[in-house]
Amino acid sequence: MIIVADSGSTRTDWVVIKEKEIFSTFNTIGFNPYFVKAEEIKSELEQNFPCTINLEDISNVYFYGSGCSSFEMNQEIHKRLSSFFTKSEIEVEHDLLAAARALFGNDEGIAVILGTGANTCHYNGKDIIKNVTSLGFILGDEGGADHLGKLFIQDYLNEDLPVDISEKFYSEFRLSKTQIFQAVYKKAHPNRFLASFSKFIRENSNSKAVLDIIERSFNQLFVKHICKYENYKELPLRATGSVAFFYEKELNEVAKKYDTKFEKIIREPIDSLTQYHINMIV
Repeated sequence: MIIVADSGSTRTDWVVIKEKEIFSTFNTIGFNPYFVKAEEIKSELEQNFPCTINLEDISNVYFYGSGCSSFEMNQEIHKRLSSFFTKSEIEVEHDLLAAARALFGNDEGIAVILGTGANTCHYNGKDIIKNVTSLGFILGDEGGADHLGKLFIQDYLNEDLPVDISEKFYSEFRLSKTQIFQAVYKKAHPNRFLASFSKFIRENSNSKAVLDIIERSFNQLFVKHICKYENYKELPLRATGSVAFFYEKELNEVAKKYDTKFEKIIREPIDSLTQYHINMIV
């Protein structure tokens, strides 16, 4: 048996493969090494790993994770996974490679992740050959749910939103300025807190002010990331993630301004990524 795992900042999708067939699936929280503690990883796996599967039967674990973009962070996750999968060979890669493999297989193009956070790369069909650095939810993540949430909260607290939108937001979330500050500056997982407002933003995109926030975020995605790839207009452009999936119309409206379009968008990469690994089994 082998396991393929795709981990964002919020959730990890796990697929157990046996003899080129999907044997089992399960989910845990996201294992981003910048936000999750070692004990959380072990606890999540102990609670959610299928009890019908013998851990000793798992020969390989292919883990793709948000935040796993450096040797040091990969080693952190590798060490934590090894304490659970004690008999398995473990490979830890960036979730950007998972997205590229899921979106393009062995073909070339620009892969974009728009989920809780955001990231992009130029993939040559085998490797990532260029990655415009993603700076995370504080300094970047343009186009991601946390970035949309941040722009919205900024306008809300600065009283730049129409009264009806502000009242509707308060009625739904009942958050004071102090509570927002505590969630962003003091509590764990502020990126998830900001990303949690994406659904509200989408549901109120008929408001010009809210639509402006969406367009600002996606314009910054292009200016700060996609347009920095050489020949980006000629390369296929594809995306994965909840924001890309649910905001497809708005995303392609902005893409038109830059003479390109998203030719393919998938909500989750795990199905296509699983098939990629099944195809690799000899």
